[in-house]
Amino acid sequence: MEPVDVTSFLPKDKLKHLVLLSGLDIVNNPFHKAIYTNFQTRSLASDCCPLTYKIFTPENIIETPKLIKNQSRILRHDWPLKYTQIYPAAIVLFYDLNWSTVNWEEKKKELETKIDALRNVIQKEGKPHNKGTQIILVIIQHNDGVTKEENDKLCNPKAAEILSLVKLKNNQLFVIPDTESTLYSFILRLEKQFYELTPIFYQECIRKVRSRNIPNNNSILLIRQQFKLAFLSELRQDNHTAMRNYKLAYQKCAELDMTDRDAYEVLSIASVINYKICQLSFQNNLIRESFTQYGKHQSIFFNRNCGVYPSPYIAKIEFNLWKREQCVLFARLFEKAISNGLLAIIHKNPGIYYQLAAEFQRYANICIKQMIAATPYDVNGVINEDMLLFNKDLTKTHAIYFGQRPWRVLTDLMPDNVVDVNHENCALLTLQSKILPNYQQTIQLYNMAMKHFEKFHAHRFQIKIKSQIADELISSGNYKQAQLYLYDILMEYYKTKNFNLTQNLLVKFLEIAFLNANLNDYMWAIAQLSSSKQYTFLTVNVSQHTNFYTHNLINLFQGIIPSPLKSGVIPLSDAELNDVFNKWQQSLSDKPMFKINLTGLVCFLEVSVTLMQLSNEDSCCSDNCIVVRVNIFNDLNCDISFERLTLYIEDCCKVPSVVTNDVLENATLKLHENGILLKKKSEITYYFYFDPEKLSVEFLTNNIQVESLVLSEISLPNTNINGSFHWDFPISDPSSSIVFKKHQLPLATTMLIDSSTFYFGEKFLIPISIFNSSKSIEFSNLECTVTLSSHETNHIDVKSDKKIYLLDPVTKAKVNSYVQVIDILPVDKNFVLNVQFDTDKPNDFYIHLNIKSSDENSTFFKSFKVSTIQPVKWNSTIVSLANEILNQITNNTQSMIQFDFETCTEMVITSVMWNLNSYLTPTSQICENYSLETYQNLEISSISSYLITFIASLPFGQDESINLGKITLSWKRPSTDVINNTTIDLGIFPIMHLPITIQSQILLSSSLIIRKPIPIQYTFKNNYFKALTFKVTLEISETFMFCGDKEQILTLMPGEVFENCLTLFALTAGRLPYPRINVSFTDDSNTDFPKIYQELALKSLPTRIFVMSTGKS
Repeated sequence: MEPVDVTSFLPKDKLKHLVLLSGLDIVNNPFHKAIYTNFQTRSLASDCCPLTYKIFTPENIIETPKLIKNQSRILRHDWPLKYTQIYPAAIVLFYDLNWSTVNWEEKKKELETKIDALRNVIQKEGKPHNKGTQIILVIIQHNDGVTKEENDKLCNPKAAEILSLVKLKNNQLFVIPDTESTLYSFILRLEKQFYELTPIFYQECIRKVRSRNIPNNNSILLIRQQFKLAFLSELRQDNHTAMRNYKLAYQKCAELDMTDRDAYEVLSIASVINYKICQLSFQNNLIRESFTQYGKHQSIFFNRNCGVYPSPYIAKIEFNLWKREQCVLFARLFEKAISNGLLAIIHKNPGIYYQLAAEFQRYANICIKQMIAATPYDVNGVINEDMLLFNKDLTKTHAIYFGQRPWRVLTDLMPDNVVDVNHENCALLTLQSKILPNYQQTIQLYNMAMKHFEKFHAHRFQIKIKSQIADELISSGNYKQAQLYLYDILMEYYKTKNFNLTQNLLVKFLEIAFLNANLNDYMWAIAQLSSSKQYTFLTVNVSQHTNFYTHNLINLFQGIIPSPLKSGVIPLSDAELNDVFNKWQQSLSDKPMFKINLTGLVCFLEVSVTLMQLSNEDSCCSDNCIVVRVNIFNDLNCDISFERLTLYIEDCCKVPSVVTNDVLENATLKLHENGILLKKKSEITYYFYFDPEKLSVEFLTNNIQVESLVLSEISLPNTNINGSFHWDFPISDPSSSIVFKKHQLPLATTMLIDSSTFYFGEKFLIPISIFNSSKSIEFSNLECTVTLSSHETNHIDVKSDKKIYLLDPVTKAKVNSYVQVIDILPVDKNFVLNVQFDTDKPNDFYIHLNIKSSDENSTFFKSFKVSTIQPVKWNSTIVSLANEILNQITNNTQSMIQFDFETCTEMVITSVMWNLNSYLTPTSQICENYSLETYQNLEISSISSYLITFIASLPFGQDESINLGKITLSWKRPSTDVINNTTIDLGIFPIMHLPITIQSQILLSSSLIIRKPIPIQYTFKNNYFKALTFKVTLEISETFMFCGDKEQILTLMPGEVFENCLTLFALTAGRLPYPRINVSFTDDSNTDFPKIYQELALKSLPTRIFVMSTGKS
């Protein structure tokens, strides 16, 4: 029988506290209905407290009858449901009551009666756990006609009076107004208060369970106690304690002696506990612990002996189904963890566990088939399907335990474990009659695994699963679907060149084709199996296999029914085999025609074609002749012949991805050869010649290819079945396609430059030499067409976004192509064609040169690859005077632009020119011209830098970013004297507008001496459009003594400049830190300037000063 569903025993999601809502009339009172609806909505929210709400009904008051228990069993099936659906952690009483009501005394008595009634329900005999249930009172107030002040005066005394009357604590009484606009906020508060009170109930339950005296040698009671403690701790949201108790229960379960009769129950309990441990581990992000627990579960229980109860076959089937269920449960937990953010990898994802579950289901299906075949039908056996279900009347008197077999509820209570043999035999016969292979379940699990593998593009895993699905479909008798899967896998193997994996799949495909008497499918498979190359990596008798398949192939051509393979893939009885023979006889009697496509397959005929154009020296054909060479190898151990070989030649642009009969019929050119004789184990070659310019048909382009090759009409003695074998050739394949070229002009072209790589700044000019290599012909009026292309041979227009243009030699206009005519080109002379182009972006492209003779019968084509790149790789940064890299320009502050570059070629720098933005005022030299002696000679990949200091002067707050400007490098190659100018954009940087600018300088022209006065001036400028008040503080340092104000508060008007002088005395010599100051705004109106503004303003100050000792001048 199927394993017990864990999710029917345990809630699927996180455990929640049960709260019953009493006193709500949700039918007649709209506000009461709004309260209930809001609580239900909150329970479904992602950020809610773990509470579930139900309306208090009479079912909660009904006393549960005492049931007959069996202490030898472990866990009652309904035990967890009591604490999630029946026993409330809290009962909330909603009561409409105003503090200023006229009939206050009557309302009090009514409220007291309701509270007492709830207490009676909680403390009713037979429900001892309900003693910890919390009673909560929520008063709904209307307060119509009563002011807030009056209501507040009555609140405390009236609330105290009620608490004293109903004997509740302060935290058990709440008051809410009957206003729906504020209801949701009160619901949130009530939810938090309920969640603080409900754990008291579960703590009381845990105390009662722990107080029970259980002997240490009673494993069943210990498992029961530990599981209850763990479950109640989990309800109480104490996951750490819950995990510890679950693990203790699991350890006891693993150590429990498992008899055959009790194995089903023990495995069910182990499944539940393992599920809870893994679930809590995933919920608490203990990912490694969850996988460790599941691995431990597999090692402990998966390798156990399955036993022989209720029969050896049933025990083995149930054990495999149980293992399947474990894999599925863990895979679902894994999936949920992934949906919550866990990262899966290719070797650890839910698909692996779904695949393992499918394999266990598959083993179970095999065992079921074996059981059905091995078990004789018992005529006298009694089958009672009700034995496999729990009797409703029985559940009212007897406790039902998780994992208990339905027919053993009463027999397990018999003394000395007496077994009713007739009762057990009836249950066994019922089980055997009900259990059937579930192939759909296996395929469904495989498909779920494949979905996960698709996410990781794990093609090998997917192919393996497809193969397993095909096997399961064959077992289920769904041969048509299995054949589709096998074909898909075979094509994948051929595509990836895994020819050594195809033979086993072809045998299965052939078996299905034989069973269906399908001529085309059978011919397709046997054409491959008859090839010796299918057995290259197999340790089998190759001759025996190929001879068998060759014999069947030849017999099939002669109309003889093929011999059965008997591989065991599809076992057939004699009667079934006769039915298959009759289907074949009927199929062959109609003399059907077959058409088999063998493209890309390893089969008994190996076909290859080569398409080429003959050169001028070949005397066998004309100048433009094209030859097609066809090689055919026969791998059979016998001769075979065909009436006709047909080649279909077509334009490349017209060849479709799938070649059909209509496509072949409309082919541009068809070439035939009759009487094809193929000797055994030998190769034969055929040649076909044609001149495209002398045909009655015309090709659209010069790019033509062999579309298909067809061998048709088998010519053998007593041929009864006929058809054709087809091979299609891939589009633009080098061997089966050719770019047909007209008669070539005897010209030779060379580029008169060392490299076709150009650097920006150079003149983009390509001198091309066109040489007349003819020995006697002088050419005139040669038309030279120069074009741009993105492909080496085919003309593909360069995209407009690349911005590449040719320069017309006459008009100098930017064009995509132009024509230049060579008037006369004598023998052994050349003509230099200067091709000039223009671009402002790095690009790779081709320049095509097409030369056509005056009679247009001869042409010449040549392409030249051209690259344009920057001569340097650069990076520009903003640096402060303290040599700190900044991410932005600070306005009104002196900074530096650092231009770093790496050369891409050897170059000599002759000059550098800065052209900064008009808002950036240079404070250092903007142009540096090097003399011949000081030229900077840079090798390739040399790194160099240039610096310029500047002050940004922009209106405050006007722009958020600014373009720095440009830098122009003048350079030349070492081998030439041509100066090239490369202009580089320095980039755009954000602007930080500082409200104040701070500068500092030392007012002393001579050297700084230790213990001598050092006058330092600080200059402050207000760049803001309002007055600024700020405090300036000098940092105290052990290095200096100072004379002056340590702290000043300054107020500067817009644009005002203030100079402050200090005198310092250095107490030590050497490289000392520059005296630091701190600036902070004191005016509340200037709080819109963050602290970073103050830090950036201070970065413009120097960082070091050098002080000399007294002994030095």
